[in-house]
Amino acid sequence: MAKLLSKILLCEKEVERMYGLNFRTLQRERNEGRGIPYHKIGRRVFYRIADIEEFLAAHKVGEVVRYD
Repeated sequence: MAKLLSKILLCEKEVERMYGLNFRTLQRERNEGRGIPYHKIGRRVFYRIADIEEFLAAHKVGEVVRYD
C-alpha cells in the first residue's frame, strides 16, 4: 500500500484540499525554484504524495508536547 501511495500524483487543487496548502503558494514557490518537488506533464503540474510528506517532515518546526 505504501508503495502505491508513493506513486500517486496529485494536482495543485488536490494538494490544497488534502494538505491545506494554497495552490497559489505552490505556484509561487515553483516559480521561485523552491518548495515541493513536482512533475510537469505538458502544461499540467503534479505532486507525488511521498514528496509532499517528505517536504513537510523536513520543514517541521518544534515538537508536540503532551501533558497527560
